[in-house]
Amino acid sequence: MKAKVTYLTLVTLLAFAGCGKSGSGGGSQTGGTTSTGGTTGTGGTIASGGRSGTGGTSPTGGNTSSGGQTATGGVTGTSTGGTKTTRGSGSGSGGNTGTSTGGTKVTGGSDGGVGGTGGANVDGGTLSEGCGKAITRPDRKTQQTMDIQGTTRYYLLNVPSNADNKTALPLVFALHGYDMNNVALVDLYDFTAQSGNKAITVLPQGEGPAPGNTSHWGDQVLKSTWTANTANYTFMQTLMADLESRYCIDTNRVFITGFSMGGMFTNSMACDHVDWFHGYAPVEGGGPSSCANANAKPAVIIHQGTLDTIATATAGEGTRDFWTKQNGCNTTTTSVYTGCLSYGACAEPVLYCTGAWDHYVSATAKANIWSFFSSLK
Repeated sequence: MKAKVTYLTLVTLLAFAGCGKSGSGGGSQTGGTTSTGGTTGTGGTIASGGRSGTGGTSPTGGNTSSGGQTATGGVTGTSTGGTKTTRGSGSGSGGNTGTSTGGTKVTGGSDGGVGGTGGANVDGGTLSEGCGKAITRPDRKTQQTMDIQGTTRYYLLNVPSNADNKTALPLVFALHGYDMNNVALVDLYDFTAQSGNKAITVLPQGEGPAPGNTSHWGDQVLKSTWTANTANYTFMQTLMADLESRYCIDTNRVFITGFSMGGMFTNSMACDHVDWFHGYAPVEGGGPSSCANANAKPAVIIHQGTLDTIATATAGEGTRDFWTKQNGCNTTTTSVYTGCLSYGACAEPVLYCTGAWDHYVSATAKANIWSFFSSLK
C-alpha cells in the first residue's frame, strides 16, 4: 500500500481563497478554440472555455486530501496469444512461445498474436488487446460513463478519424482543474489534433457532479476535484484497462498531463504509480512535497506561467526542484522546445518550461507536451 502524498501549502491557500476569481461576465464558450497564444477574448469572455475574461483569473487547487490510500497493485490483465499484460504485478499467459514477466509485455509468441486478421503495426510487442477489434468513435464532446465502485464516472474520448485498430496509437490522459469540467479543456487539451491524428485523447472527469455541456471555470458551482485517493486511482486504472481492451494502443506510450489541480494529481500519480504512465506533464499545478517511493523517477515536463497568480512561480519551482532531486539531475541545463530547460544527468528526463501566460493551458504548453511525449522511447 502506497504511503500518503503530502501536498504543498498552496493547495490549502487556494481552497481558502475560493479557488480563483471569475472574470466579470465570464460565461464559457463550450468547445471553442483557443485564442492565439492564449490571449483573452474581447469583453472578458473565456476563450475555449479556458482562460477567464479580463479582470478575472481562473481557479485552481481546492482542498486535496492528504494522500488517501492508493489502489492495490497495477491494472492486471491476462494476455492471450502473445499480447501484453496490462500493468500489474501478476504474470500474463502468453502465446505458444510467448513469455511474460511481472505483468510486462509478452514477447515472441509464435502464433495467435494480437491483431487478428491483418495483424497490427507496432514494434516491440507493446500491443493492447484491442488491436484487431471493430473500432468505435464516440462524439468527442459526448460524455462517456463507467461504474467505479458503485459511482458513475465520466470521460470524453477523442479517437482519430483514421484509426483502424491495426496501427497501435499513443494514449494521452488529460485532466482538468478544480471547479472545472472536462468540457473546458476538450479543445485546449486536444492531443489528437496536436499529434496530427496519431494519438487518442481521453479527458476524465474528477469527482463531483455530472459534467454538463457548459465549461465551468471560476463560478464555484461544479467543484470537481482530483485527490490522491483510492477512488480516483481506481478510476484511472480501470479506464486505462478498458480503453486498451477496445482500441489498438501502444501500451508503452500511455501518457498523462493535468492542469492546475489536475497537475497536482499528475504529480501524485508520478509518485504513487510511476509505472502506469510513460511520461508526466503537470501544468500550472504544484507538489509533490514528498514521495514515499524512492524508486519513482518519472520522465516529467513541467509548465509554469510567469503571470500566474493562482499557482505561482513558487509552486512551479517547487515541482521542478523536487523532480530534479528525485531523478538525481545536476544543474546543467540545455534549452529545448519553447521556453524549456532540460536538466542534465537525470535518471529520466526532467524539463522545466516557463512563459508569459496566466493560469490556463497555453498553446505553447500543449505543443511542448506533445513534443516531449513523442520523444520518449
